[in-house]
Amino acid sequence: MSDQSAVSPMKRGFFHLKHPRKSPVVTLILSFFLGGFGFHRFYLGKPLSGAVMLLLSLVTLALVFNGLSKMETMDPNGMLAVVSGALGFGMVVSAWAIVDLLVILIGVFATSDSVNAPE
Repeated sequence: MSDQSAVSPMKRGFFHLKHPRKSPVVTLILSFFLGGFGFHRFYLGKPLSGAVMLLLSLVTLALVFNGLSKMETMDPNGMLAVVSGALGFGMVVSAWAIVDLLVILIGVFATSDSVNAPE
């Protein structure tokens, strides 16, 4: 079956690869080292969710660095930026990246080759 829509979602797995030639090892390495920026999702052919992760990570970094630069003067807005960046967006992106990494580690994602393999 070359038509991926004909395969049931339960057999496709959570990380169904659009390009079955993608390496699970490269996916794991990208997820481990650059997972917070969503590079593993770009690699897997999921550019929209990768872009959302990248945008959230950049907003987090901007808030944290902006807040840290204002902390010398003890500006309350600087502290608010650090807290909202690190505890707000940062926790969301971190949790998302950790879940992706765990899903990749336990091998829940499937390629079309493994879906069509005889059981």
